[in-house]
Amino acid sequence: MSKPIAPMLLALSLLAGCAADHLPDQDLRITTAAPSAKLPAADLWGDFQKDPVAARRQYFGKAVDISGTVVAVKPDATNVPVVYFGPIDQRGIRARLLDERAMETVKALTVGSRTSLRCFCEGLTPEQDLLLKSCIKP
Repeated sequence: MSKPIAPMLLALSLLAGCAADHLPDQDLRITTAAPSAKLPAADLWGDFQKDPVAARRQYFGKAVDISGTVVAVKPDATNVPVVYFGPIDQRGIRARLLDERAMETVKALTVGSRTSLRCFCEGLTPEQDLLLKSCIKP
């Protein structure tokens, strides 16, 4: 009996290991999630610049409300709209919008204006951008 269970346990442990590094790109739970923190985008960015390990421990997988000046709104490689809170050609915050609400969120955004978004925080990418996912207007 243990033979059929062993491959299933191995598969589950591998999936659990993968889930610890990345969040789903689209997570509808953000629509009902209470934020664990409300802060300016610059402060969240500063936390990850000062101590990336501690910031990841504090924010990874949690809903956060951030506010800041929108620098750009562009699609990423998968055509998901991304709100940039830092210069596009430099490191900064990249907030991927939730597909379900992307169009209404984009309509409410103006480059150069301040906005607030609720997102799940993933952390720094290999390129050292701060990645937020499933973002909506709170």
